[in-house]
Amino acid sequence: MAYKVLHVVRPAQGGIKRHLEVIFSGLNRERYLLYLAAPPDSELFTSLRPFAQKVFPVSIGEGWHPFRDWNILVHLRRIIRDEKIDLVHTHGVRAGILGQMAALAAGNPCVVATIHNSQNPGERFFIFFRLVQGFLNRTAANHIITVSKALKDEVRSYQWTPAHKITVIYNGINPDDYKCRPLLPFSTLGLSGDLPVVGTVARLEPKKGIRYLIEAVPLIEREYGPVNCVIIGDGPERSALEELVRRMKLTERIKFLGFQKDIPQLIRLFDVVAVPSIQEGLSIFCLEALASARPVVASAVGGIPEIIKDGRTGILVPPADPEALAHGVLTLLRDRELAQKLATQGRQLVSSEFSEYQMLRKTEEIYEKVLSGTCGGGDA
Repeated sequence: MAYKVLHVVRPAQGGIKRHLEVIFSGLNRERYLLYLAAPPDSELFTSLRPFAQKVFPVSIGEGWHPFRDWNILVHLRRIIRDEKIDLVHTHGVRAGILGQMAALAAGNPCVVATIHNSQNPGERFFIFFRLVQGFLNRTAANHIITVSKALKDEVRSYQWTPAHKITVIYNGINPDDYKCRPLLPFSTLGLSGDLPVVGTVARLEPKKGIRYLIEAVPLIEREYGPVNCVIIGDGPERSALEELVRRMKLTERIKFLGFQKDIPQLIRLFDVVAVPSIQEGLSIFCLEALASARPVVASAVGGIPEIIKDGRTGILVPPADPEALAHGVLTLLRDRELAQKLATQGRQLVSSEFSEYQMLRKTEEIYEKVLSGTCGGGDA
């Protein structure tokens, strides 16, 4: 028997997008028929279509808009009923609230909610969303998945969700996608090959902390000499960050490459990878960097310390601290033997604990328990 599973998601890039691509392409298709409800103008709507039984345009957006959200709830309820959906799997806060409410309204007993990121206390309606999400997690969801132990602790503490309803399933990647890729010429990045490259890949938004990497560059150059800094990605903060680089007179050293497709090849051009986030669920870019055997300096926030073990698989630094970030980068630039050791151990960690196979197997285990009515044992 094949079960019908509806995934409900808001516009998503980066980690959530990659997470869903793994699920849609990798789950057992003889056991699970996957349906998607997502904004029609999102990348997900296009990239997941080949793997979905059906895709439904549902314009879940940011913020709280009662009329729009009521229409979305009604639309989702109709989808669940008309398609005879067996399990609703929501991703994120807003999609979680609307998807779980629709499942309740449709009389559907099976709901799994994945929480990918911490909520930002600075967002509008933060307290409202946290209270509603917590209530639904306790009452509507059969089980909660978090992508890190740090997020599990947050859900338990602030949403009063019992531990037995929560399971940590780490994001997974295929390490073989990052092994022995041909090295691109440095001209790909608009750089000469005679300076070390400090690089990052991120959606350009405040929580990724890119401004602290920019502020760290002159501190690195003061101690080490000239370096190149490469920032791959796009987002709402890009213009402000480019203006900061101009004000600091660093346009010759710091390059913004925008959105790029072949991240595995580009990462191999980095001598040191920087992950300066100030808020993070579980950084897939950290996993990609380690799978590429690149040494990593990262902020000790969210689930990052579950990947970057300080002094073993990378270097951890306090968030929002350009001096500490610069010191970590300098340590790896000066000690190439240490950098290689951390990179090798990091790749081993990804292969053993953060594979796509493990992520898919554990997700299927949760589905089976929820659908059979035996789900109740989260991890401790």
